[in-house]
Order: sequence, then structure tokens, then C-alpha cells
Amino acid sequence: MKTQSPTNIAQNAARRNLAQLNRMRWIAVAGQLLAIWGTVVLLDVTTLPWGQMLPVVGFLIFLNLFSAWRLRRGHPITDLTVTAELLMDVASLTILLYLSGGASNPFVSLFILQVILAIVLLPQGHAALILLATIAAHFWLTGNGVPLPLPHLWHGAGPSFLDLHLQGMFLSFLLAASLLTWFVTRITANLRDRDAQIQALRQQMLEEDHLVRLGLLSSGAAHELGTPLTTLAVTLDDWQTLGAPQGDELDDKIAVMQRELSRCRQIVSEMLLSSGQERLDEAQAMRARAFLEAAIEGLALPVRISFDMRCDPVIMADPMLEQAVRQLVDNAAEAGSRNIRISLLPGGAEQLALVIEDDGPGFPDAILADPGQPFQSDKDGAGRGLGLFLTGNVMRRLNGEMRLANLRHGAQVTLLLPTLETAA
Repeated sequence: MKTQSPTNIAQNAARRNLAQLNRMRWIAVAGQLLAIWGTVVLLDVTTLPWGQMLPVVGFLIFLNLFSAWRLRRGHPITDLTVTAELLMDVASLTILLYLSGGASNPFVSLFILQVILAIVLLPQGHAALILLATIAAHFWLTGNGVPLPLPHLWHGAGPSFLDLHLQGMFLSFLLAASLLTWFVTRITANLRDRDAQIQALRQQMLEEDHLVRLGLLSSGAAHELGTPLTTLAVTLDDWQTLGAPQGDELDDKIAVMQRELSRCRQIVSEMLLSSGQERLDEAQAMRARAFLEAAIEGLALPVRISFDMRCDPVIMADPMLEQAVRQLVDNAAEAGSRNIRISLLPGGAEQLALVIEDDGPGFPDAILADPGQPFQSDKDGAGRGLGLFLTGNVMRRLNGEMRLANLRHGAQVTLLLPTLETAA
């Protein structure tokens, strides 16, 4: 089954609504023809200019046939399309009422039907246009119209239902109420069906997006795991073939293997972090300086790291935030930086600004424009470009904010973190 887009779903609903409008217009045409025939034949009103009224009804028939043709050809249905058709309905009704008594015709109340249809089908501006058109038409008809004398079938002292004008008013109300009930019920059902389809599509898109994201992360993690796992495999193969070394050489090899295993754990942690599996259960309150020192500890990078600790508030420290800081520092080193400066600054009321600056090449314009997109990186290899994406996710989950900027020589990442006390 082909997945529809929200635009297609909305367009299908608009087409169904217009089809309902066409059906209602056929009913109106049939009612107009019946009214003309009944007035001329049954009531013997020879003054009714039916010869001038029939071309107007013919125009409505043509309009309906043209609208049905557009629907069958699959032409897009816009608000302007529906507005134009309703305006032509108003104009046709105005002409028919002008030829049959003007505002004194009891069917003048059918103008309200056009207004309600516009309110249901159209946005506010277009509906207001239909409202103004009906008000102008009704106002014009109060002073204009071909007189239409009707015979009074009741000659009593007071008005009676046998009075044709009262019968017309009743029929006008019956017709408008019935058509509105029929039309609005079906339009409402179409709108509910449209909203249900769009909601289901959004849910499907969210699920598919999550699966694609996991797939991309898995692919990147698999690539990054290749290097440390290859190192471990080569070392173990050498030991199996040549035997394990002795003394200091063995200690060095074990240290390398432990470092590669630590790298594997870091890559897996990043994947869990970005996929939403990491939780805040292990978060604990601690001083920002102690947290930062713990996060940087153990990073063996060929760069010089300096610190500027202007404040030391209490923050909620957790593995997600620690991993994000380590990832940012590691990214700066991989980008070619030789010096990295990490600062703790007041970021505002109950906020800490953790600022990481380097002297590398800076961020590409694409990353500065949209840092939330994964795999935006000028470094070679699959799985690159996840650091900022993961950090942005971490900051959103911590009710914080990540800001990126390029310095004159280098890049700057600012993490605005909520604190448990004033950052002073």
C-alpha cells in the first residue's frame, strides 16, 4: 500500500468536500426547476419570467458538470476554487431572486446556506468574502426585484399557512435546514477521517524516523568499532602465533588493549545515548568543577587543555552530560586543534555556561546553520558527525541549550546548563 503524504490526504479530503458541494448543487437545481414549474403550471402565475430564469439554472448545471470534470481529471482543489464556486452560487441565487420578487421572495433566506457552507469549507478570510457578498446581495435585493404577485388562497382575517408567502418561508427553512444537516454531517465525517489519517501518518513517520536513526547510528558505530576491534584481533592473533610477550612489552600491549576496549565502550555508550536508551537514573548533584575534572580525566589526546573556572555551582551530573563533554573535546582534537580551553561561566539566573573553545579550523557553515542534523562532518569515514547531534539531544533532555560559533581562530561550543543554585 502506497503511503500518502499529509498534502495528499488534505487534498483528498478537499476533493470529497467539493463532491458533496456538487451533490448539494444538483439538489438545488432540481428544487429551482420544480419551483419554476410549480409557480407557472400549478399556481398559474403567468408573470414569472421563467424564460430569463432558465439560463441561470442552465449555468448552474454547466458549473456542476465542469466541477465534476475537474474532479475526474484530478485537478488540485484549492480554497480559491471553492470560493469561486460559492461566489457563482451566490450570484446565481441573486439573479433568480431578482427575477422573482427580490427580497420579498421567501427563499431569500437561502443566502445563509452559502455563508454556513463557506464557514465549514473555507479559511476565515475566504469565508468573510462570501459573507460580504451575501450581505451585499441581500441589501441590493431590498430595493430591486421584478414584482411577483402571488394569489392568496386564504381570505380570512389573519395570516394562514395557506398563504403562499408563509408556505414559501416554511419550505425555505425546511430546505436550508435539511441541506445543512446532510452536508455538514458528511463534511464533518470527511474532516474527522482526514485528521485521523494525518495523525496515523505522523505516528508512522515518527516510528520510521526512529528506525532510520537507529540504523544510521548502528552503521556509524559498526564502522568506528572496526578500528579498536581490529587492533585487539591483531594483537591476539600475534599472541596465538608467536606467543605472549614478557615484561614491559606485555604491560604496554595490555595497556593498548584496555584503551581500545574503553574506546569500544564509549562508542556503544554514544549509540545508546542518541537512541534514547540512556536514562537520568544515575544523575547526581555535584559541583561543576568536580564534574568537569571527572569528565576530562583519562582522555589521552595530543592537545593542551586549559581551564577557566570562574564559578562552581551545583549541577545535576549524569553519564549523558559527561559523555557529551568528552565527545566535544575529542571532536576538537580530531579536527586538528592544538589547544583547547574549557571555561565555567555564569550563564544567567540559575544557569551555568560550560564553554569549550579550540584553535582548530572552526565549524563549516552547514553545521552552524543546522547543528541538529547528524552526520554533518568534513572528516572521512562513516559514523562521523555524531558528536554535535548527540550533544544537542542531551541538552534538550536536560532542559539546557547548545550554541555554536566560530572564533577568529577556532570554534566555540557553549552548553547552557540548569543549576541547583545561582552560578556565582
